[in-house]
Amino acid sequence: MDLVDTWWAIIRDGLYHIHPIQFVVIGLLFGIMASSIVSAIFGAVFASVVYLAVDVLWPVVFNHQVFALPVMDAPFWHFFVSLTFAFLIVTLAIFIVKSIFESIRG
Repeated sequence: MDLVDTWWAIIRDGLYHIHPIQFVVIGLLFGIMASSIVSAIFGAVFASVVYLAVDVLWPVVFNHQVFALPVMDAPFWHFFVSLTFAFLIVTLAIFIVKSIFESIRG
């Protein structure tokens, strides 16, 4: 049970820092592009990377700030794991709904 509590603490801490609109847009795009369960899993990891790239480049492009990479310490990796887990849930849910509609349509 201690392992479950540790993972829940990591995911809970990371979920507080997710921007909802950015998350939904990227999650929908990668969920629609998924063609199998394996591609949905890899899509979740790649969606997390895209989310972080947008998060880093947004102030550079629109606010003309200096480019700075995120510090890759323990809180960063907690955020990345929780972001990947959240994208995994979204991409798999969209893939399943898409598969159901495709099987009904024929």
